[in-house]
Amino acid sequence: MANLDEQATAFVASLQARREDRGLMANLRRGFSEATADRAWPYLARWCNLENGREKTIFQTVAASFAFNPESVSKGNMGTTMHRLATGDGRGLDGLETFETRFRRFLSCDTVFEVCDRLPTVIRTTQAKGVAINHEELFKDLHYWGDRVKVRWANAYWGNLREEETT
Repeated sequence: MANLDEQATAFVASLQARREDRGLMANLRRGFSEATADRAWPYLARWCNLENGREKTIFQTVAASFAFNPESVSKGNMGTTMHRLATGDGRGLDGLETFETRFRRFLSCDTVFEVCDRLPTVIRTTQAKGVAINHEELFKDLHYWGDRVKVRWANAYWGNLREEETT
């Protein structure tokens, strides 16, 4: 692949093309558990070097995220997604305070491995609440995990307050 944007687009497109393959989706969902993650490897081996722990973890996490919640959006990041989770169900801005501790746990993550360990509960919640995910952006953010990504997530989570307070 020429660059990460193209790789993200191609990977998510391949997942979209196979979203009706219930067996594959079941195996990809197992990627959230180290005990059963090997069930996802036959598919992931086409996309990444399984011997590279960081790369494998990123692909495995995005694939499992898609398998749990294939509803995709093309805008926003996980900060946007968590903002929607926090303010949904009629909670409005009050929900941000309740959800803030969970969100801050992501911002405190130093490594992509820590982020990927925390993502399953949020992904399952998005599926239960019908909140779509930008899987391509998640893929790129995990690859580039660091202060810049954290700031973008924080801006998406709290920056939406400016819009909501003026409406």
